Amino acid sequence: MTTTALSKRELGERLSQLRALMCKWDPIGVMSDPDWPRDEYDCLVGPVLTLLAQGASEEDIARCLRKEIDEHFGLSPDNYDFAEVARRLRRWFDHGWRDVGDPVTILVALLDEGVDVWRPVQARPLNHGHFRIIGVDADTSDETWQFPVGAIVKCVNKQFADGTRGMTAVEQVGEAG
Repeated sequence: MTTTALSKRELGERLSQLRALMCKWDPIGVMSDPDWPRDEYDCLVGPVLTLLAQGASEEDIARCLRKEIDEHFGLSPDNYDFAEVARRLRRWFDHGWRDVGDPVTILVALLDEGVDVWRPVQARPLNHGHFRIIGVDADTSDETWQFPVGAIVKCVNKQFADGTRGMTAVEQVGEAG
């Protein structure tokens, strides 16, 4: 699969997802406070994302995290399982952000419409027949989609009553940001 440039929206989504993963890890233990700034770990996001995009090993990612915890946060690195965090980060990146193809149109069900209604949306093909929903360039504020922008979905080819066919999202297999 060829790798194509990500849109500005996708770059923001990728950063948001990585920030959320860092907050979930919460190495200094502050994220349980709802008033604590969610950008606490942004100092990790850039370097880790660069390593992931360059195909760095889990060991290199763990080494980067260890150095930041020690030097930036001033905490003992002995209290962390950096290898496990690096594995989770590599798995997240490889599943949803490595080797993305050109955007294609898939169909996502609209909820609460009373009848079956499908919204054509842009999505990036990923490995294993999965797609990451990019969204649409239209006002959809009055729509409730079955799967949100950023979600990784499994699609199947569906034939509609009028004889047309389309790739329809049927199951979420990865988290949205």
